[in-house]
Amino acid sequence: MVNAETLRTIPSVERILSSSALAPLTAEFGREQVKEAVVAHLSLLRRSGAAFDEAALLAEVRGRLSTAVGSSLRRVINGTGVLIHTNLGRCPVNPELWREAESLVSGYTNLEFDLDEGGRGKRDEHLASLCATVFGAEAAILTNNNAAATLLLLAATAAGKDVLVSRGELVEIGGAFRVPDVIQQGGARLREVGTTNRTRAADYAEAVTRRTAALLRVHRSNFEIVGFTETPTIAELVEVARAKKRPLLYDEGSGRVVDLRKYGFAGGETIRELLSAGVHVVTCSTDKLLGATQGGLILGRRELVEQCRRHPLMRALRVGKETYAIVAATLRAFATGRHETLVPIYQMLSLTPEALRARAEELVQGTAWSLTQSHSALGGGTTPTETIPSVAIAAPGDPNETQARFLRAGIVGRIVEDRYTVDVRTLQPDDLPVLRAVVTGNR
Repeated sequence: MVNAETLRTIPSVERILSSSALAPLTAEFGREQVKEAVVAHLSLLRRSGAAFDEAALLAEVRGRLSTAVGSSLRRVINGTGVLIHTNLGRCPVNPELWREAESLVSGYTNLEFDLDEGGRGKRDEHLASLCATVFGAEAAILTNNNAAATLLLLAATAAGKDVLVSRGELVEIGGAFRVPDVIQQGGARLREVGTTNRTRAADYAEAVTRRTAALLRVHRSNFEIVGFTETPTIAELVEVARAKKRPLLYDEGSGRVVDLRKYGFAGGETIRELLSAGVHVVTCSTDKLLGATQGGLILGRRELVEQCRRHPLMRALRVGKETYAIVAATLRAFATGRHETLVPIYQMLSLTPEALRARAEELVQGTAWSLTQSHSALGGGTTPTETIPSVAIAAPGDPNETQARFLRAGIVGRIVEDRYTVDVRTLQPDDLPVLRAVVTGNR
């Protein structure tokens, strides 16, 4: 039974809201939000018969409001060694590029306004010059991701017709993104050619009919086929496309803008090389090897890109000024040869073995942690079977206990051979003092 005397000790809502103790909460969350939380807390006290306690009220109200208006999204430290980590938001954005984008985002822009003509303009033309410089593309469109870019391309160029794809390229990547589903959602009909492990240029040529709209090449994200295999080269597919007078489309996905052999990975055609070789249109992500925020580019022949621009889906798949600003700033870094300075994943790739070791030694100095060899991966389905040497720091003791403690601190590492490790290649400069404090037990 609730004690009446206890109930009489509970202050009124207005008295509590007027107290100096509530002033910081009111300033932070607003009077109405605080009032609702106070009323809920007092109702609980009256039902339970518990005595009023101001400290308990403050803790309860702050916790309730933080949950109500907060977000579970938080910054973490990537110590996995995977540079383009989809689960961790793929690529970080350099603060300098962010500030460049911020100058546009913080005010009004000419997103859809033609300053020369003084009338309505087109948002999808803002990257045209940059994409011509970086990729050699006649035209370009930016969508909200590569799946959207591929969907729009197929809907605009192949609706109601056949698209030829090798059986070895009917992939599914993260998030249940399946190429056959995207083709069909775009209104096209999938026509499989070749086999899972062996597809030749002749398979495409023999499959072309009056119903064929295009040949589609798809990057095999997250896996490779090895052993008894055969895949036609881009030059061979270009020749088939020319002979059959059909466009060759390439869902390249990864956004390979520079030659990765410099960083220890195998060679592969860049987007500029693909377009130069005769591929009609390439689609790719902007948050993988391009190193920007999420988006999808459609790059290539003007007449095909223009078909995409005019398609009704374009409005549903377009992006806002924030994405244009960040992608443009990142593309400018490549256009001016400053990507190793301004694009974080290329800063990471450019770190020398000596720099990695020095970083690791500084982190573990005076502790029981040790240095160990590691391997970094590009991630994001870009180079699925390749890694490059790196350096990690390894914790003493139970790896599971260490991992739990570090996750609570927002640090994501790996357990390798029963040791908890943090790869130092994927650390950002601002991460180092935070990680050092946790390693030394000072946080």
